[in-house]
Amino acid sequence: MSRIRKAYETRFRWLLQHLHARKLDRGVEWLLSKSQHQALEKGLSPSQALALVYEDLAARPRFRHFKTRLGQDRFFCDAGLGGLARWLRGAGYEALWVPGIDDDELLREARKLGTTILTTDGMLMERRLLRDRVIPAFWLPPTLVIVEQLKLVFREFNLPLREPRCMSCGGKLARAEKEQLRERIPPRTYLWIDEYFLCSQCGKLFWHGTHWRKIVATLNTLQAER
Repeated sequence: MSRIRKAYETRFRWLLQHLHARKLDRGVEWLLSKSQHQALEKGLSPSQALALVYEDLAARPRFRHFKTRLGQDRFFCDAGLGGLARWLRGAGYEALWVPGIDDDELLREARKLGTTILTTDGMLMERRLLRDRVIPAFWLPPTLVIVEQLKLVFREFNLPLREPRCMSCGGKLARAEKEQLRERIPPRTYLWIDEYFLCSQCGKLFWHGTHWRKIVATLNTLQAER
């Protein structure tokens, strides 16, 4: 069985378990079979078909209500998901990311901090701590670009947009006095922007320029589509 198929089998099983499905194994097999039919009928790859079946199932009201009650809104991204971590911070969520972190350390830290692991590693999802939901985790298809990853996480956890956090470290942002920061603000920026923010954790300076407006537009679109 491929890693991707096995990862989806785990996700199907977990959803059905929490709905107290009477014939769990049969339900999982039916969903896997459905994805095979979808692949043939629509000319999709096996991973695309599995994702389609899962998203259709997860979007149903019973599952959306369940996921909302989970309250999982603190994340630890694996070593390959630094870009996703930055975007989640921009959307207002705690998203930890350590470059080069190995799997064992990731599991230790996520369990200690009570965070949900986000990963593209199908083998990691086979670890007992994740398979048995001791540590909550969500697997993302490795073929997705960052915005597609973010859209899937928004949908999976039913996330609303929050006040943005520092995209560099995830710290909270606090409004700062323009005049007190004059030496740190580029002269041209100082002329046309009046609102500035400082990260309470790393001290980085932020303002809502053109780049930030593009980020907000993307986040608003994802919010509307989830």
